[in-house]
This record gives sequence, C-alpha cells and structure tokens, in this order.
Amino acid sequence: MSIARFVTSLAPAAVVTLGLLLLMHFLILRNMTEPQEAEEFKIPDITMPEREITTEYDTRKPDKPDEPEEPPPDLPEPEFDNPDVNTEISFAPQIDTGVQIAGIGGFNSDGDYLPIVKVSPKYPSRALNRGLEGYCTVEYTVTSSGETRDITVVDCPDTVFASASVKAAQKFKYKPKVVDGEPIEVPGVRNRFTFQMGEND
Repeated sequence: MSIARFVTSLAPAAVVTLGLLLLMHFLILRNMTEPQEAEEFKIPDITMPEREITTEYDTRKPDKPDEPEEPPPDLPEPEFDNPDVNTEISFAPQIDTGVQIAGIGGFNSDGDYLPIVKVSPKYPSRALNRGLEGYCTVEYTVTSSGETRDITVVDCPDTVFASASVKAAQKFKYKPKVVDGEPIEVPGVRNRFTFQMGEND
C-alpha cells in the first residue's frame, strides 16, 4: 500500500468525523434552551348538594297463593294390629306316647318332652280388617335340642291364618324327650292356634 493511497483514504474519514462532531454539538446546544412555562389553570371546586336520606320499609302483604283446583287424594290409612285381639293357644300336645312326664330338669332321667316357650301368633291384618276368626293346626318335629322342625299346616279352614301359625310355631321351645338318658326327636307333634277378636267395651 502506497503513501498516496493512504493519504487519499484518510482525508474523507477526517471530513466525516468532523461533520459528526459538529452535528452533535449543534444538537446539544439546541436542547440546552430553557423550557417554556406551561399555562396554569385552576380546577373548579366540586360541591355535593345536601340530601335528606329516608328509610322506607315494604309493609305490603304477600299475595295469597292460588288454591289448587283439585285437592290431593286422601292417603290410605295404615293397617295396625288390634291390641284387643285374643289369641288362644292350645298347650296340650295331641300325641299320646304312654310315657309318664318327668320333672323339668336335666337329661339325667327319662321323661317326655315338655313345652318351655310358646309364642302367640300375630293376628293377620287381612283377617283383622275383614273381621275374620278361626283356627289353624300345625304339625312339627320336636328336635333333640328342644326346637321345632318340619312345620306343616294340617288343618286350617281359612288359609289367612296359616302363615302366622307357622311363624309362631318356629319360635316354640321344648324340653326334649329323654330315653335312656339321651334326648331324642319326637315327630308328629301338633298344636292348634285359635284366632278370636277381642270384645270392645
């Protein structure tokens, strides 16, 4: 690179640098002038008018609802068992074994079966509402533990009493029959339930 070319390229660079410096100086001088005073204005005062505040209560009565065109249907009356019902139960078993009844004790002596607990049947609501009376005879086996098993209805003119009689017989308890010191089962034991309505005073 020759000296002539270096001088030739240096001259334009110096001119550009000088121009930039002059421009920056001009801009600085222009921004250094004092700011103009802004025009002042006053905000008007805001006043609220005086108002009297009153409290109002709504004393209007609510509108009466419209009556239904048709009244609701009457609900059926629930069925309750009549507490004045007398239910007679025959406690005498209808089987003759020819064995003398021993005292109520353990199984150490022979003896026939004896009723310990007998439950009255529940009077059927259908029969109670219709004013029906009657009887029902059931047959069952007294087990060696004193419970009842294989309960069947043998004589029941009105079947409305059959279910209540069977349920009552299921709750019977006996002292089982003892032979040679061992409790045994006794089949064919019968019990008759009599259903009668109580007399109202």
